[in-house]
Amino acid sequence: MLGYLLYKLGVDIEFKISVFLGNDNPYACFWTLMTAKLFTRDDGSSPLVGYNLSNSVNNETIELSAYVRNAFNLEDIVRIEHHIKETYKSIVRQPYDRLNELLEIASHVKNVSAKHEGGFPEIEATREHPSDILDYFIAKKDILAQNLMPELTINYLDKHDSLNRTAKALTERGLAFIAAQNLHKR
Repeated sequence: MLGYLLYKLGVDIEFKISVFLGNDNPYACFWTLMTAKLFTRDDGSSPLVGYNLSNSVNNETIELSAYVRNAFNLEDIVRIEHHIKETYKSIVRQPYDRLNELLEIASHVKNVSAKHEGGFPEIEATREHPSDILDYFIAKKDILAQNLMPELTINYLDKHDSLNRTAKALTERGLAFIAAQNLHKR
């Protein structure tokens, strides 16, 4: 709410909502998008630029969310962020692979972000140190002290492999996409 209020008052900020919030049904998505619409500026802009859907959603939830987003004229402003791959440990049951679902909706649901937090489950299962969401919270000094960097590098490369496979599958279907090369800054 603070982000919405600050934006409405003229502070130029942007934010996205984490998967941990739990937008897991069309009603939760409606609430999120309605709040974004209520706090838009006169030019129609919103500080909400994206929101992650819960890992429990299906394509129907995504399509209904897109319908609501479109009704509020937020289709080009607010990205629906959908996890295609997740880390292998500590967040969802495996195997977790939503690529085929993405391919079903990508042709008609605009402005969807295909998020990749891990590699393909069949590859992750063979790793000595599969990707783990809890690794995101390890301090650098602890990573170095435990000599985890080689394993975390492999996890990072597995994530890029899954991302590239998704890009290839979208391209093979004739679907255009924009790679988010500067989405995360160091």
